[in-house]
This record gives sequence, C-alpha cells and structure tokens, in this order.
Amino acid sequence: MNILITGSGGFIGMNLIEGLLRKDNINILYFDKEDNLETLKSHLKQADFVYHLAGVNRSEKEEDFEVGNVGLTKKIVDTLLELNKSIPIVMSSSTQADLDNIYGKSKRRAEEVLIEYSKRCKAPICIFRLPNVFGKWSRPNYNSVVSTFCYNISHNLDITITDENKELTLVYIDDVINSFISLFDKQMDINKYYYEVEKTFKITLGELAKIIYEFKTIRETSIVPDLSNELIKDLYATYLSYLEPNDFIYSL
Repeated sequence: MNILITGSGGFIGMNLIEGLLRKDNINILYFDKEDNLETLKSHLKQADFVYHLAGVNRSEKEEDFEVGNVGLTKKIVDTLLELNKSIPIVMSSSTQADLDNIYGKSKRRAEEVLIEYSKRCKAPICIFRLPNVFGKWSRPNYNSVVSTFCYNISHNLDITITDENKELTLVYIDDVINSFISLFDKQMDINKYYYEVEKTFKITLGELAKIIYEFKTIRETSIVPDLSNELIKDLYATYLSYLEPNDFIYSL
C-alpha cells in the first residue's frame, strides 16, 4: 500500500512515519513544505491512502493560514478529482476549528473542503480535531506548551505562565499515532467525518510546570517520578527527549 504523508517532516508526521515503518507492505510517500506541487501530484497518482498533516500553525501573515491550510487541502482534493481517484484521507485538524480566530477559521474551511470531497466521491475521511499534542520531536515555542516547558526547564531557561489556573487538554503523540494507524484495521464509515483520540489528559499550567520542575530535581534527589500515573509517565518521556547527552551522566 502506498501511503502519502503531507507534513512528513513535522512533529506528528515524523512520529507517524516511525509507527508506519513497523508495519509490513507499506510504502511511504513523503511531502513537506520544501516540495513543489508537481511532487504532490505525482505522489497522489500513486497513493492508496493519505495522511494530510501539513498546515500552518503560526504566522504573522494572515494569508499564510489560507494558503497553507485551506489552499493545500483544496489542491489535494482537486488533484484527486482530476485523477478520478477516490481514496481515504485522514486529516489532523485542531480543537481551535470551533473558535473564531484566523487559524481556527482556516482549519474549519479545510475540513469543509474535505467533507465536500467525501460526499462527492464517496470516499471515507477522518478528521481529528486534536487538542494540545505533546511528545518527542515537538518543537519548543511552536508545537506545544509542554515542549516549551520541557526544553526551557531542562536547559535552565525561564518559562512564562500567564495564568497558573488555566486548564489544558493534552494528548500524547503515541496515542494520536495509534489512533491514526488503527484506521487500517477497521472499515471506515463513509457517513462519519469526525474522530477523536480516546485518551486525553486535563491539567492546569501551574500543575504542568510543577511536575516538569520536579523532573529536573531527579539529578539531585535520585527519586524517580510515579510512572504508574500515565500522564506523568508520558510527560517524563517527553522531558527526557530534550536532555543533552551529558545530562544522562550521574556521579557514583
């Protein structure tokens, strides 16, 4: 099976590739921001399945959200229509699609483009409105507040907390990837458009910072965090991914 991944060099894309490489009979087609639209068309000709993960999360230019989120999705759909192909598409959207900000509105319009494709071509689509995703390879100051806290605290940099009581909904990258890959093993409902990752966590910004600061003290206390708590286990795995090699050296 030929699987096209847009945004293959991004946080979710890299983790998805790692998961897919463990499966048999999979050929991955890569598409990222440095590739041109001819490459996209060539890959769509071969593709049997698409993970559409590319998009613009942050930009100072409003038009970048329209081009990167709506425009690219429309290009994928228009190319499939031109090729007379009807194949499944999994799209990573955001919980902000419910909000009235520029980013949220662009993600909502991208979803609408995909739903129209499904209705027109009778192709199954799966839209995941993801909350705050965290885990290895997440970019500090871009993808997630968790990655920013983990990187800054592990590198002795200050963090900024505007409201300690603000509650976050978090989802761990491995749970996202497992949900994405599980779609291979089930019959997708042609009339269902929205899907969710079942396991999410709730935590305040203050609690999050406290836990990550406690990870940093392990070098002095030698006390391992409570890894029976799934959120702490996932946060600790994420924290470790930002450490420098020398940070793993301990004096006897």
